[in-house]
Amino acid sequence: MNNETKNTLLRVTRELIDSKGIEGVSMREVGRHAGLSRTALYRHFENKQSLLAAIVVQNFEVLLADILESADPLTQPKQLLVNLFNVYYQFGYGNSEHYQLMFNTKWDAEQYPELRRVANLVFQKTLEYVTDALKESKTTHHNPKQATAILYAFIHGLVELHLAGHLEVEKGLDNPQLLIDGIIDSIV
Repeated sequence: MNNETKNTLLRVTRELIDSKGIEGVSMREVGRHAGLSRTALYRHFENKQSLLAAIVVQNFEVLLADILESADPLTQPKQLLVNLFNVYYQFGYGNSEHYQLMFNTKWDAEQYPELRRVANLVFQKTLEYVTDALKESKTTHHNPKQATAILYAFIHGLVELHLAGHLEVEKGLDNPQLLIDGIIDSIV
């Protein structure tokens, strides 16, 4: 596949998602905005699902890069974990359509192995940070994988609540930083 054409198709798809939502993406629209016929588009991507899977791969790569960028090697393990979940929250809340595509779509791991690979890299980095924070705190009531799963469930729930507009002060949902700090304190 011509990389320039592929990059154009991905850029156009990303723009359509950002401006019209996932429902606004069709192969016809992508081809039209990219200046390609539908037939030419299908030579590059089998269908809309494979095009969207390529966008999700990019999204996980961006999320991982943001996590790695936030990691100062001199930072204590628990603070690295806080930073990671702040990045995760900001990514989800700031890129709602992309977040929904990444996490509210069931992707077939066999059909999209690259997507599974890059999503697993984000999970493995999270697991690494959780493991280091648990070792530092000498907490024994959770194993690292269980603690990571709990924190994943929390951050995804928080992003979903906030994307749905639930930021009520009276429920204590208005400050994501306090909530992230609180859950991490309770786990590690």
